[in-house]
Amino acid sequence: MAWPTDRRPSDILTGEGVPQLWATTVLHHTESSLVANLVVNTNWATEIKIGDKVWIPVDAELSGGIVDPTVYTPGNLSTSVLGTAVSITIDTWWEVNVPIDDSSALQTQIPQLMDKLTKNAGYALRKKVDGDVFATLSSLTSTWAGSDGQTFTDDLLLDIMEGLDEADIPPERALVGDPSMVADCRKIDKFMTFDYSANPFRLAGYRGRIEPYDLPVYCTNNLTAATTGNYGAVLHRDAIGVAIQSPIHVKHLPYPHHTIVFNDTIYGIDVLRSTFGAYFYTRAS
Repeated sequence: MAWPTDRRPSDILTGEGVPQLWATTVLHHTESSLVANLVVNTNWATEIKIGDKVWIPVDAELSGGIVDPTVYTPGNLSTSVLGTAVSITIDTWWEVNVPIDDSSALQTQIPQLMDKLTKNAGYALRKKVDGDVFATLSSLTSTWAGSDGQTFTDDLLLDIMEGLDEADIPPERALVGDPSMVADCRKIDKFMTFDYSANPFRLAGYRGRIEPYDLPVYCTNNLTAATTGNYGAVLHRDAIGVAIQSPIHVKHLPYPHHTIVFNDTIYGIDVLRSTFGAYFYTRAS
């Protein structure tokens, strides 16, 4: 039903004097799933005291020999208790800052606007870390990567799992892929039907599980693009390490006529054990 024009003053018809109101509910932009901290090792975040590199000791693989009972001194001694250490370099200082002018802050009808801006900037920082973690996937084992733009298949996953098993990589691994990989998984009967599992593959938010392989699955749009697809991976959490020297630091600083919400963090990301994971190409980016 049209508004009767003969009931409004003529100046209102031209838009003059019509108040403009901001709704109190803000429609938030879309967010990609941030899953990096769930599939990599972040144990060293609180151990950084000084310096810009964290050295992480690695156990040496020990060997033995036949006992010689005629020798009264210890034999078959290993030359070293520890192997070659790995490291994480703290080399990224990233910030996301948001200004708001004084008039907007005073006149806004949006409740807790500053808190909303702070939360949004914090997400942008966490997304940056997520993307930097997944940018290292292409440095993992490439033996079973396949071809760029390929369809994800059960045979591809079996090859990767078998290869990691043969390398004695611990079985606690995760599968990280993108929406195209998830779509391909949904076409694989072994993952989807009750014939193989009482809990067939499904997504609960961004996470699911391939029950026949006891393999958790993470889906994200923060993977690094190849040419056609993205780099996905099956990896143990010790394959990649993240060390955050400074958690997200928030400051609200007043300036003439506006306030800036400052968010920054200092961190480092490195591949610790490239053999502890294997990357593959997904179908689409």
